[in-house]
Amino acid sequence: MSLPDQPVAIVQRIAYHVYLSCMSDQDCKQHLCSPTAPCKVALDLLTPFLTLKLVASAWNTVVKNLKLDAFFSSVEEGVYYPHDWHINTRVRRAVLLSRYRVFRTIHSDAGDRGVYLAYDFGDAQGCAAAPEVVIKIWVSGSDHEYHHEIAAYKVLRGCPGVPKTLQEAQYEPLCDIHALPMQKLGPTLEDLISVIPTRRFDSRMVLTVAIQMIERYRDIHERGLIHSGIKPGNICLAPRGTDSPGMLYAIDFGFALPLADNLPLPSAHRIDAVGNRRFMSVLAHHGISKSQRDDLESLAYLLSYLFHGEVPWEVPRAIRLRSFEGSFRASVQEEQKQLQQQHLNQLQPQVWRLKIATPASQLFRGMDECFHEFWRDIKALAYGEVPDYDTMRARFAVCLEGHEKGCSPRGWWDVWDQFNG
Repeated sequence: MSLPDQPVAIVQRIAYHVYLSCMSDQDCKQHLCSPTAPCKVALDLLTPFLTLKLVASAWNTVVKNLKLDAFFSSVEEGVYYPHDWHINTRVRRAVLLSRYRVFRTIHSDAGDRGVYLAYDFGDAQGCAAAPEVVIKIWVSGSDHEYHHEIAAYKVLRGCPGVPKTLQEAQYEPLCDIHALPMQKLGPTLEDLISVIPTRRFDSRMVLTVAIQMIERYRDIHERGLIHSGIKPGNICLAPRGTDSPGMLYAIDFGFALPLADNLPLPSAHRIDAVGNRRFMSVLAHHGISKSQRDDLESLAYLLSYLFHGEVPWEVPRAIRLRSFEGSFRASVQEEQKQLQQQHLNQLQPQVWRLKIATPASQLFRGMDECFHEFWRDIKALAYGEVPDYDTMRARFAVCLEGHEKGCSPRGWWDVWDQFNG
C-alpha cells in the first residue's frame, strides 16, 4: 500500500470497527430496518458512530464507502426475485418512505404495480413493536389507477368501511416507485369462500354481505364516487380486535369515477370498460359512463355468485370442479381443458348479452324474495337516480332476522376460524 493511502485505510478500518461495536447489541441484530434508514432504537445505537462523521471530511467520505449490509436482518426466506426491473424486486431494495419494510407480495400485476405487506417501524419503539401494514405501489407516476386511487382515498377519508391511509402517497427515489401505505385489514371474501368446503356462502352470510355493501355504497355514493370495482377479492373483513368486527370494508378504488362527471346524462363519449367482467354492469361492457345503479347491479351479481358459487355466464361449475380417476385421467383432463377453452371463447365476447337474457328467477334461484325485490328496484332506477338505500337495506335486514331465529349469532371471524383453523 502506498503511503498516501495509509491514512484512508486506517480511517476506514477504524470506522468499520466502530460500526461493528455499535451494532454488537443482540437486540439491534434483530432489527428490520437498515443502516441508511434506521428505526428510533437502532438510531440511538448508531448515534456515536454517526457522530464521528463530523470529525473530518475524510471520515465522512470513508463512512459513505463502507460496505454495510442493506438490512440488519432478513424478513423473507427462500424468496428470489431475479429481475431488477420488476416491481417485486424494486420494493425490496430499501426501506420505503424511511419506515416501511416489505416482506410479502399480496399481488403484483405486469411488473409495474402491486400490493404488499410491510412492517412499519416508524414509531418510538422501532422494530420491536412494528405492526403490519399494506402498501400499494406503482412504478409510473402517470398510471391512471394511481391517480384514481389517490383521489378516491382523499374524498373517502373518514368514510366507514373504507381502509385508512397512513400517510400521503409519495415517491421513493431509492426504489423508483410511488407508494401509498394503508391499514391492514382481515381476509377478503375471496379468501373466505376458498376455505369453505362448499365454496359458497349460506343465506345468512349472503344477506349480511348485502346489508353491509348497501351501507358501503350509500356512503361512497354520497361522497360523489362510483366504486366500479366490486368482486370477492375487493371486500375485506375488519381487522381483529376492532370496535366493529362485523363490518366489511370496500377496497381497491383504482377504477373509481367521480359521479359529478356523469350527470345529468351519460357521457356522449365512450369510456374504457373497467371492472371485473364477471360482475360489471351491462352498461359498463359498452363503455357507458356509470352511475349509482351500476354499482348496485354489480352487487346483485356478486350476491348471486356468493350463494351459488358461480354466475350463469361463466364456465359451468360442473366442468370446473369435476375430478377424474383411472387410467384415462390425463386424456380426460385434456378434454376438460379444451371444453373450458371452447366455452370461454364462445361466451366471453357475449357476456353482456347473457346478462341481459338471464332472468331474475335464474340469477336468484333458491334465494329469498328480498333478492328479487332488490333486482326489480335496480332495474327501475333511471341513470343517476339516487337509490332508496334504506328501504333496500331494511328488506334484507328483516329477512336476516327471520333466518337467525333460533340460531346462535356468528361473526365473520368465527366463520374464518371454523374453516381455517
